[in-house]
Amino acid sequence: MAEIVLKDVCKVFEKDQYAVSNFSLHIRDGEFIVFVGPSGCGKSTTLRMIAGLEEITSGELWIGDRLCNYAEPGERDLSMVFQNYALYPQMSVYDNMAFSLSIRKVPKQEIRQRVHETAEMLGISNLLSRRPAALSGGQKQRVAIGSAILRKPKAFLMDEPLSNLDAKLRTHMRVELASLHHKLGTTTIYVTHDQTEAMTLADRIVVMKAGYIQQVATPVELYNRPTNLFVAGFIGSPSMNFLRGKVKKAGDGAAFLTEGGQVLPLPAALGKTLWPQYDNRTLVLGIRPEDLYAFPARNDRLYAAVQGTVTACESLGHEAILHLETSDGELAARVEPGHGAVEDRSATLFLDMENAHFFDGETEQNILYQWRNDA
Repeated sequence: MAEIVLKDVCKVFEKDQYAVSNFSLHIRDGEFIVFVGPSGCGKSTTLRMIAGLEEITSGELWIGDRLCNYAEPGERDLSMVFQNYALYPQMSVYDNMAFSLSIRKVPKQEIRQRVHETAEMLGISNLLSRRPAALSGGQKQRVAIGSAILRKPKAFLMDEPLSNLDAKLRTHMRVELASLHHKLGTTTIYVTHDQTEAMTLADRIVVMKAGYIQQVATPVELYNRPTNLFVAGFIGSPSMNFLRGKVKKAGDGAAFLTEGGQVLPLPAALGKTLWPQYDNRTLVLGIRPEDLYAFPARNDRLYAAVQGTVTACESLGHEAILHLETSDGELAARVEPGHGAVEDRSATLFLDMENAHFFDGETEQNILYQWRNDA
């Protein structure tokens, strides 16, 4: 196992076209870290630079105490698991798993022992004589992971390894990967566009956009304290609701006046933070769907009522997602069954203002929380 440190790493494919810019990150020994972001954000390119499959344009890559910018992929002692499994079709499962050890001249008896131990750990002992064509997607992925484990590398690199699996199997494999990491404790860098995978697997998540790191944080911190509008909108399903407006004085306190004309009272402490400092400046209020209610939930919270028309109601059994069209656009609320809302009818949602986020309308930064990349 090893620490992996990237210092101001950049990747330029064409003149002045940066795929990755000023990427700095310290990945701790034994950490499970996930790169997440939309397609084209640079997460797979960064992983491939760590693996040695892409050249680093500038910056430094350290694996353990060794500078690895120009080290060949085979010299870095990393194992990579690809999206398409990367198995040799003419070989049996046993031979696929044993291949990396065979070319390193590991004794056959040791290879046999390690292959069988790993196969038992992954529940594929009964598949060792089969060829990849006779395996399901989940079985192929277990074989690919087993091949990576057998090398006992300094770190695992995984590039969207579950994206070809169906939803149920993907959930099952997530649990298996988490359990496997707990057993092995090997440093793991995992790339995905699936935020559920990121939130359930990661010790820390790196959110990327257009080649830049937006925020590095634990899943809980990322969800509760997003540093900017992009992170707030990207993490969470349904995504965070946004209302544009301005802070105004209201009696002895302050209120948020939306562009659609709705007046939302602010808690006293929050009002003092925002007014008069942000008087007459455009702000964006962000509120998670679970912080909107069909009925006021508690007497000790400050709620703001927002009226609109119910456009859709998605029943999920244990909960429902209400979509309300308001003068400020559509809001999504995660509510309990028995909410009483009816499609195409008017309804009122109650925003828990003490859980509201506020972002600067120009910089899009979270006013209440500023993140610094000290990772």
